[in-house]
Amino acid sequence: MLLFLNDNLQRNQSGIEHAQIKRLNLFKKFNQPAKIVTRQYSNELHLVVEAAGIKDQDFINLFDYFQNACLVPHRIVKLQDLHLNPKWKRKADGISYNYYDGKTRVMYVRRRNDRDRSIINLQYFDHFGKLLKVVWYDNRGFASVEQLYDWNGQIAVENYLRPDGQLALQKVNFKDRRQQKATSYHLFNWRGQDWQFANFDELTRFFYDQLAVDPALNSDGPLGLVVDRVYELGWAVLNMHHRVFRVMQLHNDHVNNPNDMLHSTLNYNYQWGLDHLKDWDGIIALTPQQQADVQARFGKQGVKIYRIPGPIVADEVLAAPHVDFAKRQRDLVVMVARLSPEKQQDHLLQAWPKILQQVPDAQLELWGYANDNFDQKLKAQVSAEQIENSVTFCGYTTDVNAVYERAQLLILPSRAEGLPLSLVEAQSHGLPIVANDIKYGPADVVIDQRDGLLTENGDIDGLAQAIISLLTNQTRLAEFSAHAYQDSARYSAANVMKLWNELLDDMPKEVAD
Repeated sequence: MLLFLNDNLQRNQSGIEHAQIKRLNLFKKFNQPAKIVTRQYSNELHLVVEAAGIKDQDFINLFDYFQNACLVPHRIVKLQDLHLNPKWKRKADGISYNYYDGKTRVMYVRRRNDRDRSIINLQYFDHFGKLLKVVWYDNRGFASVEQLYDWNGQIAVENYLRPDGQLALQKVNFKDRRQQKATSYHLFNWRGQDWQFANFDELTRFFYDQLAVDPALNSDGPLGLVVDRVYELGWAVLNMHHRVFRVMQLHNDHVNNPNDMLHSTLNYNYQWGLDHLKDWDGIIALTPQQQADVQARFGKQGVKIYRIPGPIVADEVLAAPHVDFAKRQRDLVVMVARLSPEKQQDHLLQAWPKILQQVPDAQLELWGYANDNFDQKLKAQVSAEQIENSVTFCGYTTDVNAVYERAQLLILPSRAEGLPLSLVEAQSHGLPIVANDIKYGPADVVIDQRDGLLTENGDIDGLAQAIISLLTNQTRLAEFSAHAYQDSARYSAANVMKLWNELLDDMPKEVAD
């Protein structure tokens, strides 16, 4: 079984999370055992998991695991289930309630804005009005964690509870001898013992060690770990006490200067992992070019470098009817990516006035959530260039396929990538592409002059002219669309699974000691 390790799973998912989910579905299709594993806590985690199309049995979270709550029957906890003091007076606050003992507020009950009005948390107050404790309810219907506050209003202790109410894990926040913030963790009655951990990484390492020897996970053979967030999780994996097969997944350019692959400083997301390269059993690069570049720089260390793309085109997508190009919205251009400096939406906006001069009816939609308020900079740029009537910030969507099937052209002017999921997804829905020819990915998806155009990074005029040349030649654009449908088959499930099989064949056959 392969475990795909991530730090967290949130509602707004990056390309890494989307790639993990596609990979999980690929393994399920070919009856290969696999699960996604995360370590961060959220009382609504399983709402996110469900929305992502992941079944609980295909997912393990650190807190769920130690709380004995990986698979819990869902129940709805409502107001009447709390059995509050009938003498308390209740005052509505929207769909939630404040409770008073005389004139003193003693509790606030926060409810979820859904059909059932289920309980999110209970907030307890002392007679001075200070917050004492918050009890959070897992969305599956049990009190999951209680947070105890100090006199300064800071969380001092977090007690994570099992569904039967027993204490599973305690997190203590304190200041060390240098008055720096620190945490410790105490795991109670786990396999008949109590355990103490100095920090979250040590707890994570212990978690992975428990998975490595868990009989329920080793019934089909030994575990292998694919680490999708090396910066966050690499230390815990490489310091496990049980030796398991472990590979590091590169999701992006591994260096900071793609013009000097042999000597450039390393991308901080991968630096720690690459600095400890000999401790890995393999590295997964997304493209042949990245595989060759990693081999050229690190090959002498003897670690195998696999090439496995992250994007996967499902069979049902390949078999779906093609959108009649005439029914696409004329001159609609889209970009689907995080709003972030490395994606260079600002370059596209800089080119946009030039495009409007030749294609006055062109519309640009920017899809994706923002990093570090970069959207504010982009919106200011739109205002300064007076292009508000033709540019729309659409935010994050869970139905990106509808975007691809409505537009005529996708743009990706990034300065660095891995193998952009949006390019393969868009191509599989017949959307022609204009993308910068950078490391890595665009040239592995876009066949220049056949299903899209490759442009030079930083060439704003060239980017504008490429877009204009396609929007003003609808016949050529329709031909590119037809070719895009055909060319996306390179990333079919069967083709990608062949590459994973090479890695699976290299895994040891014995369970970890």
